[in-house]
Amino acid sequence: MFTLTEIVKDGILEVSFTVDDYQSKIYTITNSMGVDIMQGKITGNTQRTCLYVGDCKKGTYTFSLGDTNSQEFIIQ
Repeated sequence: MFTLTEIVKDGILEVSFTVDDYQSKIYTITNSMGVDIMQGKITGNTQRTCLYVGDCKKGTYTFSLGDTNSQEFIIQ
């Protein structure tokens, strides 16, 4: 499982991992219409990572890790 910064104000989305089984996962960030706008890979045994999302417009987005885990966040 993971937790996110739910309201992003400075362009940095912080992702904290609570389970150690995320050693190599593909993440996807989609906009409110379901269009993929960012994709990448998190590798290694990490507890926390930060992603720059400052180029995205204000609005609601969804961060998905793998096929089953997703959570919404807001860029203000």
